[in-house]
Amino acid sequence: MIKLKPLTKEDLPFLLEVRNNESTRKYLENDSVFNLEQCAKWFNDTQPKWYIILNKEEQKVGYLRTNDDEVGCDIHPNYRRKGYARLAYNEYLKDKDYATLWVFEDNFAINLYESLGFKTYGEFKMVRSRKYVYMIYKKER
Repeated sequence: MIKLKPLTKEDLPFLLEVRNNESTRKYLENDSVFNLEQCAKWFNDTQPKWYIILNKEEQKVGYLRTNDDEVGCDIHPNYRRKGYARLAYNEYLKDKDYATLWVFEDNFAINLYESLGFKTYGEFKMVRSRKYVYMIYKKER
């Protein structure tokens, strides 16, 4: 069980702890490291509709990135391989008919996305000499 809580300015240090971790950045299109001042400016300028993922003990375990129909999820290294990403995507997608995401084809999470119903349609781009593929989720009716 998880809960998605809207991201607040108070959550930014946690977001950076996850996002700036090398094991997270390896799988992001933009692998830059950001400081709190840069992150606060981004937050104030964009007012993102992102969510903090809380486990049943109300601990922050990761965050869900959303932008229109695009979605992504990053889990804190201490909480990976425990099903939190699947739970977060299921919670987010339950009221959605359509969603998209980008993923490196060498990211093991691609198996999770396929099991959730995301499909590749051939669109990709090369990022840091790696294939970055576009996936689409369409709810079956």
